[in-house]
Amino acid sequence: MNDTPASRIAANIRILRESRGLSVVALAERSGVGRATLTNLEAGRGNPTIDTLYALADALGAALGDLIGEPARTRVEVVRAGHGTRVEGAVSARLLDRVRGQRLAELYEVEFATTARHADPHPAGVTESLLVVAGRLRVGPVAEPAELGPGDFIRFPGDVPHVYQAIGGPAHGVLVMAHP
Repeated sequence: MNDTPASRIAANIRILRESRGLSVVALAERSGVGRATLTNLEAGRGNPTIDTLYALADALGAALGDLIGEPARTRVEVVRAGHGTRVEGAVSARLLDRVRGQRLAELYEVEFATTARHADPHPAGVTESLLVVAGRLRVGPVAEPAELGPGDFIRFPGDVPHVYQAIGGPAHGVLVMAHP
């Protein structure tokens, strides 16, 4: 199988689903993703939205990077500008790194559009930390979002409904998702 984002996502979804003893039907029901869509994704066809990928990751009890990432090949890794696994949608993100220790932390370079992205809660204990690099952004729990500018930082619980929205034009930042 060639190493394209679609083939990597297909293999990762299948491996995670099977390791959890789930059928395609069970994962479709648990995630709210249509069975036909899931079948196509596992076959390496289709172009999933970030919302679809998050729904699958949450239903599998996995991190987004578990679906889109590729295994580390060496001890030293450099991700050059413009390279790395990307997801596109109301939020476009590039996976930069996955840090394991007592917790898993995923590091993303993120481009935010002026279209609001209302994110469903991630699994219990997930926190998000964001550094705004450029532009202005409304971000955080839906109940108490903050307005941030370049150099501003926020940490908030990702296990509650939350929102991302650039204000007055695109915004850019670095996001760390920490999983328990």
